[in-house]
Amino acid sequence: RTPMAMSMGKRRRLPCMLVWKIVCMALALAFVRMVHVPSLALPFFRLRPAASQGFPELRLLTLRRAGMYPSSLYKPSQGAAVCKGDGLSDDILRTLPANLAPMVAPVVPPRVPLETTQVFEVAAGGALSETPVRFCDLWRTGALVVVVRRPGCALSREQAKALSEAFEAVVPDPHAPGVPRLVAIVRGSVTNEEGISEVDAFREYFRGSVFVDEYLATFKALGDRQYTDGIFSLEAARWMLQRMCGTQQTKIHGNFVGGPDTALKFGGCYVFDRQGQIRYVHQEGIGGINYEAVRKALSEE
Repeated sequence: RTPMAMSMGKRRRLPCMLVWKIVCMALALAFVRMVHVPSLALPFFRLRPAASQGFPELRLLTLRRAGMYPSSLYKPSQGAAVCKGDGLSDDILRTLPANLAPMVAPVVPPRVPLETTQVFEVAAGGALSETPVRFCDLWRTGALVVVVRRPGCALSREQAKALSEAFEAVVPDPHAPGVPRLVAIVRGSVTNEEGISEVDAFREYFRGSVFVDEYLATFKALGDRQYTDGIFSLEAARWMLQRMCGTQQTKIHGNFVGGPDTALKFGGCYVFDRQGQIRYVHQEGIGGINYEAVRKALSEE
């Protein structure tokens, strides 16, 4: 491609990126309003928290991630009782409004993807293998399968990292014979404007194998849900709080590579046994991930 053609291509992408960033900010601000942030404003306005409302550190967390508050205002609670499995403390959960509906949109129950579903492994540099792999071959010795909404998203990266750590707590040597596999499923292998593979960048947070599901069979098996499904529900709020706390603690950052059609398709995770039966499943956006249940499912023979 000539320099002029590349320049024109970048100019065509700019409006799409701008729209996508506006959509993401709108969703973030909507969630902040849902958890009663004391005041909403754009970054160039002075923001002042209402000290009388309690738990200001969590109420400011989303704006803090957007660079609207200094680091000193975020002070995680010390010694708070931690709920079993998902890591959310009672202090954090009390920031949620009491009148949120459990779920707004109907939820399609998850199912096992078809055994004949074909996926393609992503090699270094983002190249796809020419040899397809059947989905049933992924769980021959059991597997933790993480279905990733978007590899460049900070929330997706944090979720994958947390699940990787849960896996490694049970399977310290993933190369040992007969142990479960750690697998990620993505929608595609894309590169950013600098020519860097988004999957390669994702591997910094995920140590397993990465496969592309071109037909979205695994996403459909998890209910074929969108990011906007039930966004103002209690279950969505618990999931978002778990992700926000995780990204704050791990300092994980993301990007906006990939359009809304990619970023808004929810994924999730499965733990399969050797027969391909589900031991544990989580649909992204519906409650927090129970890491204790993930570890228990992986440790069962």
